[in-house]
Amino acid sequence: MLSNNILIKKSPLVILCSSLLLASSTLFAEDKIVATVNGHSIPESQVEIAAQQSQIDFKKITPEQKKLLIEALVNRQLILDKAIEAGFDKDPGIVARVRALTESYIAANYLAEIAEKYKSSDAEMKAYYDKNIVANAAKEYKARHILVKTEDEAKAIIKNIESGADFSAVAKEKSTDIGSGAKGGDLGWFKKQNMVAPFANAVASMKKGQLNKTPIQSQFGWHVIILDDERTATPPAYDDVKKNIDKELIKEKLTQYLDDLNKKAKIELK
Repeated sequence: MLSNNILIKKSPLVILCSSLLLASSTLFAEDKIVATVNGHSIPESQVEIAAQQSQIDFKKITPEQKKLLIEALVNRQLILDKAIEAGFDKDPGIVARVRALTESYIAANYLAEIAEKYKSSDAEMKAYYDKNIVANAAKEYKARHILVKTEDEAKAIIKNIESGADFSAVAKEKSTDIGSGAKGGDLGWFKKQNMVAPFANAVASMKKGQLNKTPIQSQFGWHVIILDDERTATPPAYDDVKKNIDKELIKEKLTQYLDDLNKKAKIELK
């Protein structure tokens, strides 16, 4: 997954089209007929589309699977004939939905063809990786804390530590956070987003080796904190995120393509 800090503008059409793409654009040049129903032909291309909709690999389809799909298409044609006899093909609501689906399907697959032309070069992806992932790698912090129930108790602990008391020893004795208290208050390495906001914000504002002078309140109680160390988190390896970067770059290019179309078009919203 790419960094949470990376926000890519996504066109509504890009989002819409992602669910409408054909699993395969290959239809038969000579579309042989697999069945007829009251004079209506059912071509093999319809079986392929039905297989895609059923998440069946048409190249590996079994005779039994193909038979079942053809039977389903025959039944669909029988029902379709009755629906047309009843005038459902003239119903305004149905006509509007068929138009919407048809136009979205055509647009989606055209957009997919354009996307194929926007495949990113390795240099583009590496530049994106350096700028957006490596440069924005999150900081990690290593801190100890002592958690107590009241502000007055926390203030007294801060004074005690400033007077020379050992932080770890006090944490073992006083902290209500049993897990970290047993380790002298040690929380190990963590990112800001892994901690409650008041605590995380306090840690991020501190310098290495610093003891907070004012107790920090969270829903768990009052914290006395020492920041032991900080570092930049190791970003994911380039090869591990390369495919995701390519997708993000394609989305950016498609969004730009759609923005350009919008600028050139005469659009009146009524």
